[in-house]
Amino acid sequence: MLRKLLSHAAIYALAAQIPRVAGILALPIITPHLTSADYGVAGVVTAYVSALGVVQSLGLSVVMANAFVKYPTRYKWVWRQIGGIVTLWSVIYGFLLGFALYYILPEEAFGNRWTIILLNLVPALFFNHTTFQGGFLYYLKQKPFPVALHTFIIGAILVVLNVYFIAFMNLGYMGWFYSSFIGAALSFAYYLYPIYFIEGLWPIFLFKKRRVSALLKVGLPAIPHHVSYILLDASDKIVMDAVRVPIRNIGAYNIASSFGLYFSAAAQAIVYSASPLYLKLYAKEEGLVRNMEVRSLTHILQLLFLAATSVLSLWMKEIFELLIKNDTLQQAYPLAIIILMGYNYIPMHLAAVQWLSFNQKTQNLWKISLVASIGNIVLNLIFVPVFGVKAAAYSTFLTLMYMGYSGFYLKSFRQENSVPFYPLTWLAITVLLLIVVYFFVEFSVNMKLLVTLLIGTTYAFISWFMVKQLKY
Repeated sequence: MLRKLLSHAAIYALAAQIPRVAGILALPIITPHLTSADYGVAGVVTAYVSALGVVQSLGLSVVMANAFVKYPTRYKWVWRQIGGIVTLWSVIYGFLLGFALYYILPEEAFGNRWTIILLNLVPALFFNHTTFQGGFLYYLKQKPFPVALHTFIIGAILVVLNVYFIAFMNLGYMGWFYSSFIGAALSFAYYLYPIYFIEGLWPIFLFKKRRVSALLKVGLPAIPHHVSYILLDASDKIVMDAVRVPIRNIGAYNIASSFGLYFSAAAQAIVYSASPLYLKLYAKEEGLVRNMEVRSLTHILQLLFLAATSVLSLWMKEIFELLIKNDTLQQAYPLAIIILMGYNYIPMHLAAVQWLSFNQKTQNLWKISLVASIGNIVLNLIFVPVFGVKAAAYSTFLTLMYMGYSGFYLKSFRQENSVPFYPLTWLAITVLLLIVVYFFVEFSVNMKLLVTLLIGTTYAFISWFMVKQLKY
């Protein structure tokens, strides 16, 4: 099982990381043509669009996953009904999105207001659901190659388009919007034939009221959970915009947070590969053996994340100097360290959330994600006006830690999982490593090489020992 996880993760990661690495390497080309205001406009608009975008699915991805696992011969009927519901809802959602964008656009973007609205509205109305269905189906079937190929092709095209629009056309923040629109259209085209002509997942528009209510009863409680994921990434920029933080400061924060998002996107290779394995483990009858296997898998992934984020954070100053050819934006590297270390929440969070979703206890998901998002917003509202953008970075770290470990203290999880996962121990290790790398980032290159070697050796030894304990 572990071998399968790693092989699938390698496929996802290789395809995803080649264009992503190309995009990072393109930063020295595009950053001389961008200002902190460009990053600010793009960050604010993307934050609002991302936050609203989760509502479009009505939380029905949970129903889709459960139908696929529990009814392998009948899941397409459920998916087609969901396709019809989401398609009709998307019309209403489109009006809401357009209305919101009209009023939230920063003043610096007023000259391109209608173009930005159109470039975000068309994908929401026509492209998004098909693209989501395609990737989700292959992910559940544990067929990583089609998804990896899509990621590679679209990712590479986006890098080329960003360089063209920003560096050669000098379009500033509009370059990102044009590139994103073209990427969304190409993603739709990629999945169009396999989803509708091979799988036959044409939407059904005639439903019984009782059936719609049953689907929404499971899906809607998951919306706050999914919205919260986006809000954790977006709410800091939304709050900074609301409390009138200068757009250039938001831009500096945006470039710092983008490194956390780069890592999060890379980590999805692990998440995509591990999630079906978690579902299979949770489907086992043997409770104690099952939970011990889940814990072993989770702890190995947690070690991997801690090692990767610590090493990257340790060298963040040099990474910024190498990639960001803008003196103002280079000063944001301490923020990037704080945010990046927060993404160590993912493995522990994944184990708890997969269990809740598999057992259809979606009504408990809000206790993890919604509370974290609201907490992030409240902390930002209190501290950002006083301490500036650095407060937003610490708020993000704290709420991500809550996301990662609070699920293990839910009553529904504790009652049926007798094997301890040691969440407080992992939390303490994460905080300690943050303190270490935050101060060691200013040390000499030789000292950082020594620390990097120490981290790598420790990780290799502990992981080797833990893998030997696995029974699969």
